[in-house]
Amino acid sequence: MNPLGELLNWWNFVFALPLAVGLLLSLGVVLMGAHGDHAHDGDADHGHGDHPDPGDHGHGSPLGDLAGFFGFGRGISLSLLLPMLMATWGLVGLVSNNWLSSFLPPALFFPVSALLGLLGAALVGQGLARLMGRLFASRKSAIQTGDLVGMWGRAAFRVTATGGAANVRDRFGNIHRVVCQTLPGEPELEAGREILVLDYDKERGVYLVQAHPFPQEARPN
Repeated sequence: MNPLGELLNWWNFVFALPLAVGLLLSLGVVLMGAHGDHAHDGDADHGHGDHPDPGDHGHGSPLGDLAGFFGFGRGISLSLLLPMLMATWGLVGLVSNNWLSSFLPPALFFPVSALLGLLGAALVGQGLARLMGRLFASRKSAIQTGDLVGMWGRAAFRVTATGGAANVRDRFGNIHRVVCQTLPGEPELEAGREILVLDYDKERGVYLVQAHPFPQEARPN
C-alpha cells in the first residue's frame, strides 16, 4: 500500500502533522539558541551558578497538576518543551497505529494510540524537567544565588510566567545560565531581550525577571 496514502488517513494524519511541526519547531529552537549564544556579547556559560533543581512543588489546581504531569512549569521554556511533546505524541501514535492496525479497526486502535502518545509525551516532559534540574543543580560557583538579584542579563530562550532561561552576568563579569520566570501578568520576553533580575525564589530555584527598563544603560562596558 502507498505509504503517503496511509499517512493521509485521518487516524495517521492527526499524529503525522504534530510530529512534523514538532520536529521543525525543535530545529528552529536549537538554531535560534545557537545563534543567540554567538550573536550576543557574553551569551555563554563562563560562570557556573549554583542553581537548585527547579522541580515541581505543586500547582494548587487540577489544571496546574495536569500541566505539571507533562513537565510544564518546571523550569523548562515552553518554546523548548512544547515541540518535544508534539513530536513525541505524533511518533508514538504513528508507531502504535502501525502495530494495532493489523488486527483492529481505526475506531478501536486510534483511542489506544492517542492514550499511548499522551503517556509517551508525559514521560519525555518529566524526563526533560529532571535533566534540566540536574544540569542546573550540578553547577557550583563562588557567588551565592541571591547575588544575581539586580543583575543585567539576556533571555536565552523565551521567558514566560511558567518558565524560561536567561544568561545573567554577575558582578565579576561571568555569565550564568539560569532558570527564570516573569512575574504573573507580565508580558513574555523573547529570546535576546535584555532583562533585569528582580528576585530569587529559593523554594523553587527560579529567578524572577522582567524586561530591563533601561536596556542601553544596562549593557556592561
